[in-house]
Amino acid sequence: MNAILKNIGRAAATLLIASTSLFNNPIFAAEERIPENRVIYEVFVRNFSPEGNLKGVEAQIPRLKELGVDVVWLMPIYKLGDVGKWGPYSSPYAIKDYTAIDPDNGTEQDLRDLVKTIHDNGMEIWFDWVGNHTAMDNKWVTTNPEFYTHKDGDFVHPFGGAWKDVYELDRNNEAMQDEMVKSMQYWVDNFDIDGFRCDYASGPSPELWRKTSERVLKDGKRVAWLAEDSSLPSLVQKGYFDYDYCWDFQEKVLKKFAAEPDLAKLRAACDMLANQGLTEGETKEPLTPGVNPFEGRSRMVYLSNHDVVQDQGGTEDILYHKYLRPLTVLQFTVYGMPLIYNGQEIQYKSGKPVSVAEKTPIDWSNPDTSMTDLIKKLTNLKHTSKALRTGKQAGSLTNLSTTADDSVYAYMRSFDGENVVVALNFSDQEKTFNIPAGLPEGRYTDVMSGKTLEFSEKVNITVAPLDAAIFVAAE
Repeated sequence: MNAILKNIGRAAATLLIASTSLFNNPIFAAEERIPENRVIYEVFVRNFSPEGNLKGVEAQIPRLKELGVDVVWLMPIYKLGDVGKWGPYSSPYAIKDYTAIDPDNGTEQDLRDLVKTIHDNGMEIWFDWVGNHTAMDNKWVTTNPEFYTHKDGDFVHPFGGAWKDVYELDRNNEAMQDEMVKSMQYWVDNFDIDGFRCDYASGPSPELWRKTSERVLKDGKRVAWLAEDSSLPSLVQKGYFDYDYCWDFQEKVLKKFAAEPDLAKLRAACDMLANQGLTEGETKEPLTPGVNPFEGRSRMVYLSNHDVVQDQGGTEDILYHKYLRPLTVLQFTVYGMPLIYNGQEIQYKSGKPVSVAEKTPIDWSNPDTSMTDLIKKLTNLKHTSKALRTGKQAGSLTNLSTTADDSVYAYMRSFDGENVVVALNFSDQEKTFNIPAGLPEGRYTDVMSGKTLEFSEKVNITVAPLDAAIFVAAE
């Protein structure tokens, strides 16, 4: 164990040194971190460190700050159930007690120390909340069986019985909803939590989310709300949530593109997402004609998260293979609030799907610093460029035609007089091309290479194989 910890320390030091040289680069302006340019990091506590607990997370918070993270989202750390487990460990989404920390994660003091360290580093901490179901041995099963759905006198497993380790809550039971509100407020009052990511947000009644968004307050003010959902945009439109998932953009656009590349479809999907906040076919409820439910709001864009790793074949190297680098650039520059998941910044490779009911700690001893450096550049650009903002200060996206449209996707994000031009090369060959129309005037520097160009319709742009160029106005 000591040797492992020493290796992790050396790896963390390497990542910190790399970040120091990055921010001496004159390309980057002073950072401004606001809700319109947030970057979020999802932590699976069990697998984030050899210790597998809150102390193991706390030790890496300074590194996450250097990475450019604004929000640390912890997967559920509550006391977990023991009945009906479908793996060697309990799923973090089978909650036995909503107001207790699972002993495997640490103590209340450990959580207070972690929260303080996160806040001292200028970041927020969001908790994961499960409002649709509980563990089968949750105390409510005995004390308040009326809180649950019943069929023929028996408790019900969600999804037609597919989720065997949990019981479904009665979505319309108001007393249950009120207890949820109290439990969420407990963590805000006692541990200074800043927001909640709400699991399967379309499962519980919208009335629960109305209550929580209005009543769960920090110093009398609203906390942040992220919905794991893309089917009910009304949850965002009505103000119950600040953000939701770009679920189908990952599953039906990015993942599908990596399997069957089609640049025409990718261009159309990115245009729709950036300028309307939507992916075609993702919503289940009808949209009011002429009304954009995401106007003035943002959504979370991701390549990976715990469900992707578990259900879609493993870590992002498996899903996106050779296209991972250009798609990572796209994730951070096309629209919304980008997510980094549990080791994604070092291109941690699982080699297979990993269940949330397993313990498979990340090996931090041999990080892929090229991916780390790329993500640091992208987070810094997100924090310095008005053109990449979203929500209330959303920049527009314009697709640009190139002389290499068969393999290069180019687009421009614009806002308040600032432009960022992105060119993604999905070819195995280096590509040199020009953009005959639509380029902004002036001198622009490529964030990736440091080279400066005077933009014109005849200027040649060269992008390495399976890589990207990102142009910002030169100083």
